Amino acid sequence: MKKSRICFLSCLFILSQFASQSFAQRGKQVDNTKILRSVQKKYGLDPDQPLEKRIEKTPDSVIKMFRDAGMSPTAHILTEEEINIVAAAVAALPPLHRRVLKQHLKSISFLDNMPNTALTAPITNKESAKLYHITFRAGILHQSISDWVTGKERTCFAVGDSTISISIQAGLLSALTYVMLHEGTHVVDGSVGLLSTDTIQGRPVANQFRDKFAKNIWGNFRLPVWQFADSLAAKSIFRPSGRRFALNEAERVYKGLAQMPFVSLYSTASWHEDLAELLTIYHLTKVLHQPFQVVVTKNGRQDYRFEPMSSPAVKHRVEQLERFYRNTN
Repeated sequence: MKKSRICFLSCLFILSQFASQSFAQRGKQVDNTKILRSVQKKYGLDPDQPLEKRIEKTPDSVIKMFRDAGMSPTAHILTEEEINIVAAAVAALPPLHRRVLKQHLKSISFLDNMPNTALTAPITNKESAKLYHITFRAGILHQSISDWVTGKERTCFAVGDSTISISIQAGLLSALTYVMLHEGTHVVDGSVGLLSTDTIQGRPVANQFRDKFAKNIWGNFRLPVWQFADSLAAKSIFRPSGRRFALNEAERVYKGLAQMPFVSLYSTASWHEDLAELLTIYHLTKVLHQPFQVVVTKNGRQDYRFEPMSSPAVKHRVEQLERFYRNTN
């Protein structure tokens, strides 16, 4: 989940949300369905194959990206226990994820010695219907969400005062459950065009979901609006020109984040990451009934605790996630 991840491209295949369509709209849906079926056939995606059965070799293009950067990840062959972990993570996905990934997630793979946690990449070329592959670092199969997300969060802070520690209490489910939710949201985002910024004849595509999601929060996909710019929480390593915080700044960082409509520091990276983190932490806490609390301790005692889903600014956004739980796209 590094910033180097391939951008998530929107696609033109959008399932209709309305029963009352014009003949032209119904005709376009049929055409788009035909296009999708054609693309699936071209790339060998069987939409009836369960997602947990789509474990394949990592695409050569992804391996090349790592090797060009001087890294040498190797294929990981899953054990029966690990396959069960994958199946459990798939079973935990929201309804929209399951429907969209069934049609657009070509395959997944696992690598050892992979530098980042996951990489979601389009495998289609110029086709209007997009298909994706997700590569996961195999190590997360044997980490809990709490262990994995704590390690990730600590990268935002420089080594320093040993009396101060940061941890995230997020339960004992496999880290893959969290990462599958997050990366799966990117696939939904790219496939359905939730946050699409494509243009037609030089004009922005009308996008009610994006406009509501970004209102008073994002000026564009990468730039939060001005009232958040001065917050210390908006200056993390996930932001352009950001920095690692000193450990003695931790309380200020999370008090600042508590005033913002973001569930995590990583949410501030872009509106794509904002959506993926918001959906993931909402689903983890409200659907899977797991905790998610950032805890700052000093001399072994709790100094500050931040629970993102209790933040009024975050709660205000929850209704925007309703689409992920509908019976239709």
